Amino acid sequence: MSLEARLIDGSGPTEEQLTYTNNTGSSMSITDHEVFAIKDGAGSRIACVLWASTQVATIGTLADGETGQALIAGRLKFEKSTSVSFSQGQTAYWDYSANKVSTKAVCNTMNDFALGYVIEDAATAATKVIVDLNKGPGAGSLGSSSSSSTSSSSSSSSSSSTSS
Repeated sequence: MSLEARLIDGSGPTEEQLTYTNNTGSSMSITDHEVFAIKDGAGSRIACVLWASTQVATIGTLADGETGQALIAGRLKFEKSTSVSFSQGQTAYWDYSANKVSTKAVCNTMNDFALGYVIEDAATAATKVIVDLNKGPGAGSLGSSSSSSTSSSSSSSSSSSTSS
């Protein structure tokens, strides 16, 4: 299985991470750089990419109640749907059911959410697209604040230049 997201080294602003606590009631797979959304204090959804960590009890799994690091800003390369193309500056959305980036027209369920804006054009046939996470119009605005695919609590954010 391919990675859902990969950090682009040296491609832009400093990456930001926050400590994420899995309060979903079940384990989360983090072997594929899991893409998910959390709610901020105002109820807006923030796109996150959870990185695999060696500090969890079972490598590749974040058990209920365990904490891990989630990337909330930075430029990342995501798997994309080959049924759509993107132009630089366009808002990209996460299609929760397909585990790929797509357009707002396709991403219209409560589990789908805005990721950020596209950094460079991506043709329909392309399998990847580069997105500046949580930046640009629409980021964090799709879906209901009361219906989220995951719930969490978070603490302070910090800068990081670590990549995977």
